[in-house]
Amino acid sequence: MVFVSVDGGATKTVGVCYDSSGHILGIGARGPSNFRNIGVEPAKKNIIECVKAAVERSRHGLNEVERMSFALAGVKDSAISTQIVDALVRELGFGKPYTLLNDGEAGFNCRFFSRDGVVVAAGTGMIAYIKLNGKMEKSGGWGWLIGDEGGGFYIGRRALQEAAKIADGRSDGSDEFLTAVKSFFGVSEPRRLVDEVYTSPINIRRIGLLAREVALLAGKGESTAKRLIQEAATEAALNVVALKRSLHAESLPVSGFGGVFRAGPLYWDTLKECVRRAYPNTPFIDPLYGYHAVLGSIYMILEEHGTKEFSETSILQEFNRMVETLPRQEKQEYLLLE
Repeated sequence: MVFVSVDGGATKTVGVCYDSSGHILGIGARGPSNFRNIGVEPAKKNIIECVKAAVERSRHGLNEVERMSFALAGVKDSAISTQIVDALVRELGFGKPYTLLNDGEAGFNCRFFSRDGVVVAAGTGMIAYIKLNGKMEKSGGWGWLIGDEGGGFYIGRRALQEAAKIADGRSDGSDEFLTAVKSFFGVSEPRRLVDEVYTSPINIRRIGLLAREVALLAGKGESTAKRLIQEAATEAALNVVALKRSLHAESLPVSGFGGVFRAGPLYWDTLKECVRRAYPNTPFIDPLYGYHAVLGSIYMILEEHGTKEFSETSILQEFNRMVETLPRQEKQEYLLLE
């Protein structure tokens, strides 16, 4: 049997074609599929292109696919948003049985499949999940306008705010920081940032990608950038602490996934330090990156419709090897890999 799993969010969409034993057959990556940010039709287009790429590279045909899964932003956020996503998936036209998953829950399973734990999902947005004795709760995930503190968009927005302060003389931040922000948006004058940012709709992905530049500056020791990365990690840690407190889970392990974890050790180390101040005995498991979230969907589908016995480590290794074979442009543009 051949399956396809799709994981889509505010920055990218990843599709994987695999067999019932868990062997990775093909991978595709395209742009975002969060309907709230880019609209339903662009989301559908990216999902369709992503699935087609994964299936074509698997050397199988779409007619051979037995079942599909879609872990997409909006599922289970509310009854209305779930209905919108379900309608979106049906309109894709694949005509296959499918499972609709919440992207955060599926992502949780890429780190703690069938196990208890706390997962920080730090991508463009930010949400944390805890699972203990069958009970699952979340903290964060309120979207870019209300919250998402600790995610890529948050870091990008804070970088813009600090750049504006530097330009006005309201901050002692460095010219290096302001120059980096201007360069990212391709402008020479600080006030031109207004034209680049206040678009209709707001380009969530673009602002979120500014976090990469902040991380690079932080790695070079630039003080404002370091402060922003530490601030974001502290915000993420507050979600972990809140979840542990809510379920009295002092010693539950913590991990994560998402593109922000590629910011270097400062983000992860700061997060761990903040959590340990509240819960010193917390064990930590190194995080994965954003494109790994789809693995959680694969594990869930395999358990329900494929082999009951599979190695998460083997699937992860095979997935990583397959990612390396993707066209360079696809890796750079969608997975942010060099």
